This record gives sequence, structure tokens and C-alpha cells, in this order.
Amino acid sequence: MDLRQIEYFHLVARAGSFSAAAKSAYVTQQTLSASVASLEQEWGIPLFNRRRQGVELTAFGEAMLPACEHLLEEAASLGGLVDRYRESVAQTATFAYASASLQQQGEGFTLEGLARFRADHADADLRVFELTSDACLSALAQGEVDLAFVVGEPDPAQFSFTKLVDAHLLVALPADHPLALKEAISFRDLAGVPIFPTPDLKETYHRIVAGFERYGLKPNYVPLPFSLENAQRFVRNGEGVDFSPEHNADEPPEGIVYRPLTPEDAFTLPLGLAEKRGVPQSPLMAELKEFILAR
Repeated sequence: MDLRQIEYFHLVARAGSFSAAAKSAYVTQQTLSASVASLEQEWGIPLFNRRRQGVELTAFGEAMLPACEHLLEEAASLGGLVDRYRESVAQTATFAYASASLQQQGEGFTLEGLARFRADHADADLRVFELTSDACLSALAQGEVDLAFVVGEPDPAQFSFTKLVDAHLLVALPADHPLALKEAISFRDLAGVPIFPTPDLKETYHRIVAGFERYGLKPNYVPLPFSLENAQRFVRNGEGVDFSPEHNADEPPEGIVYRPLTPEDAFTLPLGLAEKRGVPQSPLMAELKEFILAR
């Protein structure tokens, strides 16, 4: 028994003939008749008395008709639920970006551009989270996030990655710090200087540690919670320095200057979009990705 057989039985019962029911279902009379006959054979009891002038329900057919009508109504309701769910999924997405990786405005993909996309899709449920780079990847792995804007290329076995730009790190210094007079800073210059805080991305941390180790040094990280505001306050107050994305130097906060690393110590990390492999994209997420890549 399948739903199509129940539907054909219902059509014949309401139409009073196989030919009229077949026309309303846009199938041949032979197809519809065979389907109903198959249902009768499965149940072992006739549903119709077949006569030259048409058909009429047997007592069993009359008993089964209300139950079959109820089943068809439930199926239609379920179909509507599926359609509503598909529509909901199409208009739902979760996006995360690494703290300090997105500049407020300017060229490329920015927070201003993200706000514009959300405004243009006011009826959609686009949830946005600001996390650390590693937390973005963890959320992707656990299915809590659909798309993430991260620093550093993630594990290709688990994530697909679309590179957008190379992220250059600068050293943020108090404006009155002696090192602020230098055109470029080496890791040797930062010996013993407090650094805020341990980077939110393991790859950045390893690169910085390796840079210090070339001079037989270790970075002096301070144990403070990560946030861009905390980092800028730390530097502005003269407590130490911070490794910061170069876009933060476009409009430097008062009391802070940015200097590049020396050529022998400088390094870059890719910045781009990460997705968990094997997870289908919702239409909204596909549209957001296209929007970001077009910037």
C-alpha cells in the first residue's frame, strides 16, 4: 500500500467511475484501475462493486473511505510542514568571524558590508557571531556555524577554505614607547616586552613563538581575556604591545602607533572563508558566500 493507491481509491469513490477519476488525475484509466485493483488484492476485500454504468462502494469501501480521507489530509498537512521547513532552512544561516579579522569599512568584505547584506535580507534569519579563529573552526566542526571568516588555512581534510587575502600582522605600540621611533620591529626588539594576549589562533601563536626562538627568546604574554578593546586599552595604557591586523592601522586609535615587523621576521597568514566538508549549503548561506567573494 502506498499513498498514491489511497489517493486513486478516493478519487474513484468521489467521481463514481474510473474514467472520470482518471481524467481528474491526468493518468490513463488502465493505470488508475490497476492501482486500485492492487490495493484490493493487498487488503483481500473488494472496495467497489463494478457495474456497466459505473462503480459503487462496497460496505468495506464505505468503511475505509473516511479513514483514507483522513490519511490524505494528514499527508497534505505533512507536505505543507515539509515545504515550510524547506523555506525556513533556505532563509536561515549562521555566520561567524574571527575577532579583529573584519575591518569596519573600506575595501573588500567588511562589517559595514555584512550589515548591508543583513539589511537587504531583513526577512531572513542570519545569525552572526564574533569568535576567536579557533572557536570559529570548532563551531563549524560541531555544526553550530555554517560559514566562518577565519585567519589561517584550516585542516583541509575537515574544512574547505576559500582564501580572500593575506593577513599581515603589525606591532601595536604605545605612541610614546621607545620602539615607536623604529621603522620596523624585530622579535629581538621585543625581548621581555609584555605582549597582549596569547593569540586566538594557534598558528599565529606558533609563528610568533618561532620568531622569538630564532633569537633564543620567548614571548612574554600577559594572561588577559582576548578582545580588540582590551588589546587597545592595554597598549594605550603603556602596559605593552600587541600583534594586530594591518587594517587596524588605517584609523589608529589615539595613543597607539603601528609598526611592521622587519623583513626577516615578517610573516603573513591567509584570511578567508571556511566551511565544513560534506555539509550542504542553504540558499541564504550560498548567497552570503557569493556576496563576500564579490567584495
